[in-house]
Amino acid sequence: MLRMRKTTALRKPLERLLTTRARRVLDLAAQEARAEGHDRVTGDHLLAGLARLDEGVAVITLRTLGVDLRGERATASGEDIDRLTELARREAASLGHRYVGTEHLLLGLLHGDGAEALGVGLSRAREQVVEVLHGHGL
Repeated sequence: MLRMRKTTALRKPLERLLTTRARRVLDLAAQEARAEGHDRVTGDHLLAGLARLDEGVAVITLRTLGVDLRGERATASGEDIDRLTELARREAASLGHRYVGTEHLLLGLLHGDGAEALGVGLSRAREQVVEVLHGHGL
């Protein structure tokens, strides 16, 4: 019954599931896309949004895995943000979370090309996210 509730909760509109930081990252990603003259937001913009926010579980996770977001502009994926947020929603559900945070956005980004571009495997990042959430990855 509990599992069903969590899955049902993730069927809410994305806007109701996003944490404040995740919402801010998506806003920053949209700003990045506009600044570059793009009409669609992609994984590259999402990564830039995470770098600009410079806080939260996703940023801590990347730092502990040795990814420098402040160094050279990293590229992650040209995948559309709608697809990435759907993957983030699925990641949240698979972890049993009733919200979508920066960590879920990161995990969504690491599906496909994002993992290869950043040199971070999805399963290792997922493990590190759990460590950080439990206070062990700090």
